[in-house]
Amino acid sequence: MNDILLITLFVIVFFVVMVLIWLVSRYKKLDSEYRVLSDHIERNNRDIAGLCSAAVSVDSKLIDSNNQLKEMVKKVSDFELNEQHTSQPYHSAIQKVRSGADVDELVGKCGLSREEALLLIRLHG
Repeated sequence: MNDILLITLFVIVFFVVMVLIWLVSRYKKLDSEYRVLSDHIERNNRDIAGLCSAAVSVDSKLIDSNNQLKEMVKKVSDFELNEQHTSQPYHSAIQKVRSGADVDELVGKCGLSREEALLLIRLHG
């Protein structure tokens, strides 16, 4: 009976030792996989930080470009408006004549001579 108990105890101890060996090998494998994944995560975090920094830089450059574009559009629009007024020097005077302005008003506000004002009133009045 003592032999059976001793054999049973030996089998149990052998089984426990085998399970322990298996668990240690499994632990080592999981630990190495954990280190690899941890390195990957660290690299990904650095990449994300770099991308965020680049995105902020690109964003500020886009804002600067947008502001420059707005300034250019304003300058072009002002230039076109100025070009229209230079190409049609009597345009505002004609508009005033159509809205009922008299000779004295044209001479005073538009800087026309009396004869020019009379001619515009006859043509467009």
